[in-house]
Amino acid sequence: MSSNRVHRAALKVLHGSGVVLFIGMCLLVLAQVVARKFFEPLVWSEELARYIFIWVAFLGWVIASHNKSHIRISLVTDRAGPVLKMALGIFADLAVMVFALIFVVKGWRLVQNNLDIETVTLFFDFWVVYLIIPVSALATLAVIFFDIMDLIRGRSSAREIVL
Repeated sequence: MSSNRVHRAALKVLHGSGVVLFIGMCLLVLAQVVARKFFEPLVWSEELARYIFIWVAFLGWVIASHNKSHIRISLVTDRAGPVLKMALGIFADLAVMVFALIFVVKGWRLVQNNLDIETVTLFFDFWVVYLIIPVSALATLAVIFFDIMDLIRGRSSAREIVL
């Protein structure tokens, strides 16, 4: 299987997971409101919705890194030439990679520290909640690494690089 097919399949899984989790979170919150108003409250739904929100946020970090759609200040890059613009883009990507490496290390520690701590109302341990931190950081590292490699090889995508 070619790397391009793997890349597309990984993106489909990433986007599909984000959509399914987001819809699930919305349905949980809706069910919680309806159950509280008309039936017995669903005690566990608020906690699960909160954990799903955390997962959606970290998946969004990976998607935004891939799409280069994070908020950036473009004051300098708007006035820069193509070489400086590329250098600033690589610098910004390297800074995000450092941030992601910190998240890998600290996130893995959180996972290890919560292996045997149970959630309050749910049937799983807290490490499941925290697992998204190192996983999303590793995915972001991969996305940015391949973007930088494409940029260096001259195969940069049409996405604008701004700082």
